[in-house]
Amino acid sequence: MPIDHAALSALGERIGGQAWPEFLVILVVLTAATGLAAWGFEHLRRRSASQPEPGAGLLFGGLAIGALVVLALAWGFAEVAAELGDGRPMGLLDEAISSAIGAHTPPGVLHVFSWLTHFGDAVFMGLLCLAVAALLWLRGHKGFAVGWLAAIAGNAVLNETLKHIFERARPVHDFGIAQVAGYSFPSGHSSGSMVLYGMLGYLGLRMLAPRWRVPSVMAATAVVVTVACSRLFVRAHFPSDVLAGLCSGGAWLAICIASIEYARHHRGKA
Repeated sequence: MPIDHAALSALGERIGGQAWPEFLVILVVLTAATGLAAWGFEHLRRRSASQPEPGAGLLFGGLAIGALVVLALAWGFAEVAAELGDGRPMGLLDEAISSAIGAHTPPGVLHVFSWLTHFGDAVFMGLLCLAVAALLWLRGHKGFAVGWLAAIAGNAVLNETLKHIFERARPVHDFGIAQVAGYSFPSGHSSGSMVLYGMLGYLGLRMLAPRWRVPSVMAATAVVVTVACSRLFVRAHFPSDVLAGLCSGGAWLAICIASIEYARHHRGKA
């Protein structure tokens, strides 16, 4: 069945034209959903007196297997990327949404997002990564510190690898909110914030006082959603770039948490 390019452009115009209120809805819904999930986890998980640190051998073994799995699944990104070229359906939708966001979003909102997007900058996240690692290490959580560093560094390598596989150019705009270099697909800010702030939420569930655990997960979710969406508002990425970044980062985050929990569980039995 032939693709109706006019219909795709019209759909993109409608989505992009309402991007600001759509962002608020997505932010509230996802933050509330993760908060509810964290609350359920807190009330259903088995309480244990011992909280063993993850063993390095088991941890890195799980991460290595997970990295191979993610790279093996890169063919799925290749299928998506095949539809992103000029004149392709997803490419047309991306362009229409991006253009509509630039045309219909109030300047004040764009200015706010131009500041919020820095929470996903490599320098900011790198400094935060080192600060959290040092704090974990000094407080005696050496296994978690190693897992934290492996998660952040591993995602950086994974995202850069995917960018050079697909080599997609960034959106073109002339209003100067974001001047960025490098390839566009998948979004490094989106994948990086998913892993870094997602890991912070996980550590919050494991280490904070009970009253702060659910709020820490909700705060992490809010930051991830805001940073990811900010890349659309500052026109640094297309929607599919952001979605791909969230998916790749989410997959790596799940692998990291599963590897840490596996290492903790089996070390606790040793």
